[in-house]
Amino acid sequence: LVEVQQELKVEMEKAKEADKLKSSFLANMSHDIRTPLNAIVGFAGLLQEDDDKESKNEYISLINSNSELLLRLVNDILDLSKIEAGAVQIAENEFDMSKCFADTVSSVRSKVPAGVRLVENNPYNECIIYSDCQRISQILTNFITNAIKYTPHGTITVSYVYENGGIKIAVSDTGIGIPEEKQHRIFQRFEKLDNFAQGTGLGLSICKAIADSCGGKIGFNSREGHGSTFWAWIPCRKK
Repeated sequence: LVEVQQELKVEMEKAKEADKLKSSFLANMSHDIRTPLNAIVGFAGLLQEDDDKESKNEYISLINSNSELLLRLVNDILDLSKIEAGAVQIAENEFDMSKCFADTVSSVRSKVPAGVRLVENNPYNECIIYSDCQRISQILTNFITNAIKYTPHGTITVSYVYENGGIKIAVSDTGIGIPEEKQHRIFQRFEKLDNFAQGTGLGLSICKAIADSCGGKIGFNSREGHGSTFWAWIPCRKK
């Protein structure tokens, strides 16, 4: 009976903490959504009024970057609702992991800031597997996006390999790393290690939900001041 009471107490504390985090998330969300929306509306207005070609190109670039940010925020929120409904599913389609990997890295390469080198390790000319390219790409994109946020200079290395009956993807960086006292919170929902960094704090929890839903694994190792490595292993058949 004592053990049951203790378990109930622990679960209640978890529920309270989750509720506090969700309230904080909703409060932050109004700001995070309003910021890119205001930028899009504001620069769209300037675009109509300004005849200078160079200024117009700058406004278009800012509108595009804020549109991407807003889309990412909305996608994270929608994915969160799917997770809470237990609706995260992994399709089993035939595709070339080598191409999926190359396309994903290419799609985020433009976001890498000056002073940071993005290294792409694609070990196969062709790697035909049966899995979900979209979900694997989603995990990889979140890993790379996080690395970009916390690597002001140095190197980000992206790689994958087929091993032990599955695809293992990994992203290593030489960034600021994660303090040991914060590492246990990494995959929790709504968690942001830096409140000034863009994003919802949902990316890594979504990655974990995807890995868990298909019987995969996810993890990381990090040292403060020495960078981090995030990895995920997704079981799949190889042709």
